[in-house]
Amino acid sequence: MNEEDLNEALHDVMVRSSAPPSMDPAHALEQARRARKRRRATWAGLAVVPLVVGVAAGPALVANLTGDRSVGQMVAGGPATPSAWPSASTPPPVSTVAPTNAPKTRKTGDPWPEGQVDRTASAGPRADRAVKLMNDLTSSLPAGFTSPDLKYPEGGPMRWPQSQYASNDGEPDYWEYSASIPVQKDNRVGKLLAMSTTPNGKPATDPCTLAKGFWGGTGTCAVVDVAGKKVGVLTAKAGSDYDQWAAYRYDDGTVVYFAQAKKSDRTGRSPLTQPVFTARQLAELVTSPKFKIST
Repeated sequence: MNEEDLNEALHDVMVRSSAPPSMDPAHALEQARRARKRRRATWAGLAVVPLVVGVAAGPALVANLTGDRSVGQMVAGGPATPSAWPSASTPPPVSTVAPTNAPKTRKTGDPWPEGQVDRTASAGPRADRAVKLMNDLTSSLPAGFTSPDLKYPEGGPMRWPQSQYASNDGEPDYWEYSASIPVQKDNRVGKLLAMSTTPNGKPATDPCTLAKGFWGGTGTCAVVDVAGKKVGVLTAKAGSDYDQWAAYRYDDGTVVYFAQAKKSDRTGRSPLTQPVFTARQLAELVTSPKFKIST
């Protein structure tokens, strides 16, 4: 790795670590944990560079940021990180190559896809898919549970959908759709989350390895058979954001997670006295076609 490579890698990490503006803290915390997992590979590569090189590279990095390359020309990181996009007078070139089914690979300097200014699709078909995911999650609640439009003390909504471009450098293009809702019963509040990731080119794993990949979760995992589909259902150790979740990978590479917690932080409400769903019900829900988003 030369000095130029180090400068770009350090800048990439700095931008990926940027905190999203105007986002409620609970949502931001969940996003940060996801981003931290993605950054581990980058930090592992930087760890082999002597510290003195990192110190010496500081002035060069500053020069890079004010030189002939704009921030937008480099790979941006977390949600709401601004990046450049060609103006209307200079539209991006139209490819003359016939489209194929082979995934595109993310490269440093690539603009965000579909005219976005950061990873999050705030409008358009992809944002609509996340909203539908949230509505499908709400409609799956059993009798006796509701999902009111509650707010955090800071004013942010506890119901939120998100569509996010999830690829990092060297990875094929893929998307992550997620939705979180509060769940209320007898003035007690918990939470649910559904997440669907489009095929990302990564190899298949056993169901419990897949379940443990949910934000680095640890706990006791069991494989549940749902009409021949093998689902990993993990009961987390104390201290996890979610108490239990199910994970399933479709043959086409789409991965779906469905998580529940009896407690929702910072609500001022007592936690639920019982889980919303049984382990079996979680496994059935995670294999439901309405939670699969493959494009």
